Amino acid sequence: MIIDLTHTITPEMPMYPGSAAPSIKPTGSLTRDGFRETQLTIASHTGTHMDAPSHMLPLGSTLEVLPASQFCGRAVVLDVSDLPPRSIITADYLRAQNGTIRSADFVLFYTGWEKKWGTDAYYDDDFPVPDQEAAKYLVSCGLKGVGTDALSVDTLRDEEFLAHKTLLEGGLVILESLCLKKVAGRKDLMLFALPLKFENADGAPVRAIAEFRDFPEEKEMETL
Repeated sequence: MIIDLTHTITPEMPMYPGSAAPSIKPTGSLTRDGFRETQLTIASHTGTHMDAPSHMLPLGSTLEVLPASQFCGRAVVLDVSDLPPRSIITADYLRAQNGTIRSADFVLFYTGWEKKWGTDAYYDDDFPVPDQEAAKYLVSCGLKGVGTDALSVDTLRDEEFLAHKTLLEGGLVILESLCLKKVAGRKDLMLFALPLKFENADGAPVRAIAEFRDFPEEKEMETL
């Protein structure tokens, strides 16, 4: 089964405070030109997107120079949606996951904020986030990346961006605003999150998908 983990880009979609909203304008029409074409104007961190190390580090790598293998691998989705508001995801919590993190390439946090998408509540920064020690632990696990269905892996109150910087300094990429409700709690995913490839990419929108089997005999594939 293949599940799409990506929000659709629209002019009305939620954006990180201060980022410009997308602009989607037709520049070619069937009646006038004989073809359709659309001009897209989007920020590099629009919607479901990936942060590169260069997003916050002076000497960090940009996305286009990273190997494609950085963007795919085994993933576990930790359901932290039952944690109280403003909870911290601690290193001890992560160590208690019975070793599943160390066998994965990506750790994704389902906070439940996906359900708030398209509402003002999506900007409430009460979602669970890892603290710096948890981020250090995730780096020590040899991961390729960390993701969340919330707006950020740091709260909007944290002006130091400690989780971001710790993960990016460790060579990980960060995925934000994922759609994880359908895969919450799963530990058997193959994740593919391919960023738009452009020069000096500090971040980029991705089309993220997950592949897994519900049952050994299952052969159905969900249409994207």
